[in-house]
Amino acid sequence: MPEIFRKRQAALRRGIDFSRARCLEIGALTTPVLTRDACQVLYADRVDTEGLLRQFAWDPAVTPDNLAPVDVVWLDRPLKDCVDGSFDLIVASHVGEHVPDLIGWLAEASEVLSAEGEIRLMLPDARFSFDALRPPTRLADLLVAWMQKRRTPDARDILDFALNKVRDSEVRCQDFYEGVSAPGDMKVQFSFEEALDWVRPALSDPSHYVDVHCWVFTPRHLAELMIPLARNNVLDLACAGFEDTAPPGFEFGVFFRAEPDVRRRVESWERMVREAADPLPGSAAAGQREAERAEESRVLQDESPLDGSHWRERLRGLPGMTRLRQSAAWRYTAPVRRRLR
Repeated sequence: MPEIFRKRQAALRRGIDFSRARCLEIGALTTPVLTRDACQVLYADRVDTEGLLRQFAWDPAVTPDNLAPVDVVWLDRPLKDCVDGSFDLIVASHVGEHVPDLIGWLAEASEVLSAEGEIRLMLPDARFSFDALRPPTRLADLLVAWMQKRRTPDARDILDFALNKVRDSEVRCQDFYEGVSAPGDMKVQFSFEEALDWVRPALSDPSHYVDVHCWVFTPRHLAELMIPLARNNVLDLACAGFEDTAPPGFEFGVFFRAEPDVRRRVESWERMVREAADPLPGSAAAGQREAERAEESRVLQDESPLDGSHWRERLRGLPGMTRLRQSAAWRYTAPVRRRLR
């Protein structure tokens, strides 16, 4: 068993009493996190076993012998109408980024959670995956998908995926982490015309399902998106914990639990924002950030306070100042800076 899968399995299973827990795993395919020899689990997917074998006929690794048999087909009905009873643990590994309506999907999953149950997801970190060239998901993207109750990926998501996907073989997480490679060094996998071909079937038939990554996240970015959803009662889910990205891995885990109290929900996601390491300690990005801070500090200490214009000019030119001037703190302190001029 690869080390990355052992870490994933340990994170998603942590703290669960499988002698008592009733579990549901979504999208297990050939690598289920939960196995029937270890726990009571049902497997759910958007099509039945035969449908998956047809969908993945191109992949020799997907065979009747190693495919987790689908017990629950969850496609165009609420999950609560597809299963009996509730679950103490719902697991989905590298599924959430494919879901056309992530908000609605999480809401439906939460409807079949037991009182203390959790939804546990493992998701790719866009900084270290073939999504590295794609822009991060916006709050508006999530909300429009939810309001439209999408059951198939939107044409715009399909096209964004196809236009920007990096070839899998060129994505080396450790190289990104160490600064040996950067997303800008990567080339997209598909030509412009090939990308247009990806989206044409969905445009001609809105019910046609094109399997792509609809959402692009990092741990901190996902938590930031969850705050307004929790605050405005779009989702009544709190952060029950998370597993930060840890290279050479390329994924992170986030755990959800039902929480009726708005304040507690929001605080849980704010806590994840503070605790998620971005950039990751020891990475090339973290080293660059420290170098920028050191240079800013050196300018502040070295320049003569009498030479104000030159001091300001040098400070404005520092690499980190663009990010600082775009921050909320810069806007809030504008009146103070004007008085000091």
